[in-house]
Amino acid sequence: MHTFRFSYRRLDAFYVAKEALARGHRIAQKFPRGYGPLADQLRRALASAYTQTVEGASREGADRRQRCRVARAECNEAAAAVEGAQAIGLVSETEANEVLVVLDRLAGMLTRLGGLSA
Repeated sequence: MHTFRFSYRRLDAFYVAKEALARGHRIAQKFPRGYGPLADQLRRALASAYTQTVEGASREGADRRQRCRVARAECNEAAAAVEGAQAIGLVSETEANEVLVVLDRLAGMLTRLGGLSA
């Protein structure tokens, strides 16, 4: 088996972003017909949070801060989409909270990783 040396694999934030992506995708799959735009928005925000976290891992200084800012903003957007889906009854509070807890953890990690203010 090959051992990869990608810099992002050394970050806990990568694994949390990956978990958020997977959990959020499972929720988006449950949205009924007619809610495609909300599901797409959730998927895009999750994918962007994931990829920006990965990209930030290989950057330094201002570049890293910018990627972490974008990834954190995408976490917030994904969280809002999940909360919106819960508010209109597409997902239960339990299902929503399973994703929101992970997104909240990722946002905190990105704040620290990027040296950002809360």
